[in-house]
Amino acid sequence: MNIKGVLTVFNKEIKDLFRDRKTLVVGILIPFLIFPLIFGLMGRGIESSTKKVEENLKIGVVDKGNSSLSKFLKSQQKVTVIDSQDIQKDVKDGKVYVGLIIPENFDNMVNENKQVDLKMVMDDSSQSSMMAQGSLGAMIEAYSKEVVKSRLTSRGIDPIILTPFTTSIETVSKEQGGFTKFMMSLMLPLMLLMYAVSGPLAAAIDLGAGEKERGTLEPLLTTQTSRMNLLFGKFFAITVMGVIGVISSIAGLMISMKISPGVFGGKGGLSFPIPALVIMGILTILLTMVFGALELSISIYARSFKEAQTYLTPFTFIGMAAAYGTYAMEIKNVSLFLFNIPLVNASLVMKELINGLFNPVHIAITFVWIFVYAAAAIAFARYMFSRERVIFRT
Repeated sequence: MNIKGVLTVFNKEIKDLFRDRKTLVVGILIPFLIFPLIFGLMGRGIESSTKKVEENLKIGVVDKGNSSLSKFLKSQQKVTVIDSQDIQKDVKDGKVYVGLIIPENFDNMVNENKQVDLKMVMDDSSQSSMMAQGSLGAMIEAYSKEVVKSRLTSRGIDPIILTPFTTSIETVSKEQGGFTKFMMSLMLPLMLLMYAVSGPLAAAIDLGAGEKERGTLEPLLTTQTSRMNLLFGKFFAITVMGVIGVISSIAGLMISMKISPGVFGGKGGLSFPIPALVIMGILTILLTMVFGALELSISIYARSFKEAQTYLTPFTFIGMAAAYGTYAMEIKNVSLFLFNIPLVNASLVMKELINGLFNPVHIAITFVWIFVYAAAAIAFARYMFSRERVIFRT
C-alpha cells in the first residue's frame, strides 16, 4: 500500500461524493435537520398542551348537592368549572379536560367524619386530560388537608401531629440539568451508534455497487495504482462521510436542546468534560470505520445498487438493538461481562461518560475489542477486494 496512491484515490472519491447531491442530503442535511424538526414539533406540542391546561383548567363537575368542594374548585385561579349532564361524553369530546363526580350528600358525610368516594373521569388518550387529572388531584388533596385540619382543630388537636417529620432532598450531583443528563444518556448512545452504522451506508453503496453499476470500477482497476490503494482510498472516504454524518447529527441535537429545552427537562445547559468528548469521539470514529469496512465489503460483493441496499439495510437495526438493549440498565452496577459484547460495550461506556463516570477498565476493554473489530473488518474488506470473483460478480 502506497500512501500517495491512497491519498490520490481518497481525493478523487471524496470529490465525487460531495458532487453527489443525494449523498449530501442523506449523509449531512437529513442528520442535521431531523432532530430539530422532531424535537421542535414535540416541544411545541408539549408547550401548547401545558399552556392550554395551565391557563384555563376546564373541569366538568356532576354535583347535585352544590357541595363545598365544588365551591372550592370554582374559587381557584385559572379554573373553569362546568356543570355537566353527561360527564363521560364531555370528557371524550374534549369539552372539558377532566370530570369529577361528587356525591349528593358530600357535605353531610364530611361533617359526620365519614369517608367520601369521589370519582374522576379522564381520557387517557389525551395529553391535556392526563395533565388536568394531575392538577385536579392536587386540588382535591389540598382541600382534603383543609378538612382534616379543621377536624383536628375542632377537637383541640394540633394538626402538626399528622406530620411528625419533614424531609429535604439533597442530590449527590451538584451540577445543573440532571434530567437533561439522564435524557442524553438515553439518546446520545443510540444516536451515535445508529449514525456510526448508517452514516457510511450511502457512500459505501455508491463507491462499491454504484461503481459496478455505472461501469466505472473496471477502468479504476486498470490504472497504475494498486488494488489496496483503491480499497483504502475508498475506505477512508467512506469513513470521512460517516463521521461528517455523526457530527451533523450531534449538531442537530444540540440545536434541538436550545430550541426545545422543555423536551429535555429544563433550560439548564449540559456540558461534558473534554476527556469524555474525546473518548466518545474516538469510539464513534472507530465504529464508523468498522461499519464502513463491512459495508464496503458487502457493497463490492453486490451486483447492483439495489442489491447492496437490500443486504445493508438490516445493519441499521444492529445499532438500534445495542442501544435499546442498554436503555434500562443501571450504569453504576453493570456486569463486566457486558463490556465484551460488540456495540453494547460502546453504548455502556458512552452512558458512563455522560453521567460523569470514568472507569479505566471498562474503557480499556471496550477499546481493545473495537480495535479487534476494526482490524477484522478491514481484513475482510481487503480479502473481498482481492477476489476477482467478487469484484466482477455480475
